[in-house]
Amino acid sequence: MAGGGYESWFVSARDPASPRALWIRHTRHRPRRGPETAALWCTVVDRDLGQRPVVVKQVFGAFPVDAAAGAGQFRGQAAMEGQAARWDLAVTDGQPPLLPLRPAVLYRAPLPRTKLVATVPDGLVTGTVEVDGRGIAVSGWRGTVGHNWGSEHADSWVWLHAAGFDAEPEGWLELVLAQIKIGGALLPWTAMGALHVGGERITLGGLGRRTGVDADPDRLTASVPTARGRLQVAVGTAADATRAGATVRVVYDDPGGGTRTVSHAAIAAVELTLHRPGDRELTLSATSCAYEYGTRGEMPGPQPEPLPKG
Repeated sequence: MAGGGYESWFVSARDPASPRALWIRHTRHRPRRGPETAALWCTVVDRDLGQRPVVVKQVFGAFPVDAAAGAGQFRGQAAMEGQAARWDLAVTDGQPPLLPLRPAVLYRAPLPRTKLVATVPDGLVTGTVEVDGRGIAVSGWRGTVGHNWGSEHADSWVWLHAAGFDAEPEGWLELVLAQIKIGGALLPWTAMGALHVGGERITLGGLGRRTGVDADPDRLTASVPTARGRLQVAVGTAADATRAGATVRVVYDDPGGGTRTVSHAAIAAVELTLHRPGDRELTLSATSCAYEYGTRGEMPGPQPEPLPKG
């Protein structure tokens, strides 16, 4: 990360049997001026722990030697203002990694300044999470593992993971929508990702392909191109008591200075409609997905969690 940069490994998972979810991040941040730091973040949604999600973040000079993050395992612990969390999770999957950036040369190019890989685009998460001494058994929660790195966060972005659709229980969606600035000009939204249905992985978006996006912290409507058609996406984060209170707001520091405000809904609802010439429309819905909206601009509503910088 010469000259400043960041790196993040994260796991996001939801309990198929109850409105519980987790979002855990292991991050490195190297500002252009100042020392590099490492941080362990843990967010848990569980009504038995309270009406609001539990959020714990601890910043270190370097990763603790017993911490681990990757495609198959997440292990760590963090403490903040008298609250503590620890986790030991295994991730199993039968899906090859998803490299959303296309063409692949973008992974070696200066732009975009954020690179991303869905190391596990859909998997099962098993293990334990402990919050203030209270254990949460994680048994076969549907989830995903991601790996992001770069020299600058996007100006605005949406990240969406959905799985366990009503008509396609084994199906999943991994979608990123991003806007970046070049020379002060804000470029149109670009879509990246894949939809897996009927045993087929359908590539979504791509550089230069027109994507329609209307997004804010609470909802999303998007029209995303596919190789042979278009995917319509609609997301809501708080339409009922199941999803209400499952959203947290945090701040990401940018290596070059400045920040991004991030709203992360650990439990959201999604509806998809896939249009392909010659095929009948396929409509899918799921009530347990993760939806994240980040932006450089102002975000009205609740203030972000008071977390340590780094």
